[in-house]
Amino acid sequence: MKYLFVAAIWFSGVGASFAQDVIIRSGFFLDSLQVGDETGFYLTAQYPSNLNLIFPDSTYNFSPFEFNSKRYFPTKTTAGKSYDSVIYYLSTFEIDRSQTLSLPIFQLNAQDCTMYTSNVDTIFLAELAKNIPDTITAQNAPLRSNTLYEDVPYQINYPVLLIVLGALLIIAAVVWIGFGEKIRRHFRLKKMFKAHQKFLETYDNQVTAIKSAFSPTNTEHALANWKKYMEQLEARPYTKLTTRETTQLENNDVLGKNLHAIDGAIYGHNTSVIESLESLKQFADQRFTKKLEEVKHG
Repeated sequence: MKYLFVAAIWFSGVGASFAQDVIIRSGFFLDSLQVGDETGFYLTAQYPSNLNLIFPDSTYNFSPFEFNSKRYFPTKTTAGKSYDSVIYYLSTFEIDRSQTLSLPIFQLNAQDCTMYTSNVDTIFLAELAKNIPDTITAQNAPLRSNTLYEDVPYQINYPVLLIVLGALLIIAAVVWIGFGEKIRRHFRLKKMFKAHQKFLETYDNQVTAIKSAFSPTNTEHALANWKKYMEQLEARPYTKLTTRETTQLENNDVLGKNLHAIDGAIYGHNTSVIESLESLKQFADQRFTKKLEEVKHG
């Protein structure tokens, strides 16, 4: 029934849409699901065609659900009104009996953005086993009782144990006071190298896949991977910033140009995006090298 409802949203009467400038609707396709199963969640917007609306991407926090994929529908415009729709495919691994979700849509303005929130929809977790009988009753269990006192000798020499623990604590304190900073720096550098290598491996594979066959979804995944790594490296909210905000934060016109090109590939299907993706990788390498020197000499 919810599939029919999505279709009805696309083609419902235009007269009711003028009651508000922007109308947001959302909901689950299913009434219930099992842990780990996938369900669709539709999100639609009806708005004046002169507005610029942005739907949540894969970097958005869909908690308590896990994002799997999404499907865009082409924009439809009639009598100055535009209609956009996205289906998000989500899974849940939470065990709450009922789980709810509401998603935002952002309107890009000249100086800021306006957020519209969809209605809240609820989905229920299906119970696989309601009544689990015991395999054997307590009366029939082959148990043997013995209430007699049994003297068990102590196996631990507590005075010696306390002396050993005290000595180890003293040694650990001396080592930490003398070499604690070097130890922390060593493990931080090791963690940075590991995270950078993991990013490069994943990012290179994504770019290679885009070179072989361009895909807006794969391009968006590569951009999300870059944002997550940069956020981890520099402790800045890259995943929550728009392209314009990221450009202003970094004060880097070249970075802004590359991010705009990638946005065009994701939403406008411009396939000339490889050079911009490679530039983002070079930017991440440069920032990693700079951060590495700061930690080494910090």
